[in-house]
Amino acid sequence: MISIRDDDAGQGDPCAAIDTAITSELERRYTGGHQALNSGRYDRALIDFSWLVMSQPWSWRAHVALAGTLMKTKEYQGAMNFYGYALMLDGDHPEPMYQMAVCLQAMGRLADARMALQSAISMSEARPRYSAIRANAYRLLNQLLV
Repeated sequence: MISIRDDDAGQGDPCAAIDTAITSELERRYTGGHQALNSGRYDRALIDFSWLVMSQPWSWRAHVALAGTLMKTKEYQGAMNFYGYALMLDGDHPEPMYQMAVCLQAMGRLADARMALQSAISMSEARPRYSAIRANAYRLLNQLLV
């Protein structure tokens, strides 16, 4: 709940107070969504992360969080849509591409999954901070090639 008390009037920038309250609410929703997701309350996580995506349409992490929750509920096509939005927001980050490959595999679209994994590997080459994603992509690609 955002509120500006009367005794705050004239005490600094009211816009700063609003920004602080909004940021606090966004973080509360993000944390609450992850707590719900980790405890298997996917309906609650979907509400929190959907709210975040609507409140912050340019937030990469909000889209990834919503997509991850949709994956947990086996809504793979919906998850791929939000991973696609995340990819548009940060075209250099391989995580959405890797997760799209996982969705494609779950949907039985193995050739598409292999292509997505190859893209994730290519996106993460020579970038040490993405080494875990690259390793996971190689591992899944090797499973799909067998």
